[in-house]
Amino acid sequence: MDPVATLYERERAARETLPARLALYYDGGLLLPNTLNNERPYVIANFVETIDGIVSYNAPGQMGGGMISGDNEQDKMVMGILRAQADAVIFGASSLHADTGHVRIPAFIAPSFAADYTALRTLFQCQEQLPMSVIVTASGDVDLSEPTFHTPGLRALIATTERGATHLMRQSIPATTEVRVVAVEAEQDAKPRIAPRALLTLLTRDYGVRVALYEGGPTLLASFLAEHLIDELFLTVAPHLAGQSNSMARLSLVAGHAFAPQEAPWATLLSVKLAGSHLLLRYHL
Repeated sequence: MDPVATLYERERAARETLPARLALYYDGGLLLPNTLNNERPYVIANFVETIDGIVSYNAPGQMGGGMISGDNEQDKMVMGILRAQADAVIFGASSLHADTGHVRIPAFIAPSFAADYTALRTLFQCQEQLPMSVIVTASGDVDLSEPTFHTPGLRALIATTERGATHLMRQSIPATTEVRVVAVEAEQDAKPRIAPRALLTLLTRDYGVRVALYEGGPTLLASFLAEHLIDELFLTVAPHLAGQSNSMARLSLVAGHAFAPQEAPWATLLSVKLAGSHLLLRYHL
């Protein structure tokens, strides 16, 4: 794998903010806040999309981001860096179902950098060996046989509603998994939705989460964006086009919420890195 090349950085972080091997392949440092905010964690989102903005082919066996990125090694390496700096990785139950078997820990996505990610967690003063997996589900429809709930050293938190918790408690909850009821926002389409701010408050108050990494999906992302709860977006643009049609609807980066022009979030470009023909973009929102 070749290192990425930095084309632009608004502010260059010291290389010492990453272990030497990661700094080499990332072409520099990467600095995120690592102090606890009393209100909520610092939230970063990480996605890969095609040139035309598609984040999933939305077809059986082709739902994950690997199909979009072409399993780009540099993209995976950066995803591992972000996971290694996070205290928690947040994703929806739909992402868990769509990408079965995927464990959202640094070494899973880029195993050749496992030792470097461990060193980074030490450098970043993370309290746990692995970032906690936070699964968001209103219904409680979660497959508890997934390896997310059985990986040594990995804690999981299922954030759900009263109804979802009742459904889950009929099953055998793994010892490393906790179920918490979180406040819901106003129902949309007769479906309760977990309130993002309430979830983030819980993560800070009860779990000491300083940095939370959001990894999916687009509908839940929209609810975070609508409340201005995403601080940074790491976006990889893969050099291909997916397209969609009336018979084959595909997911774009943000789904389920249409922003009016006067409320649409704008972003400040922080860095541009090149990996072959893939662009690795970093924005502050």
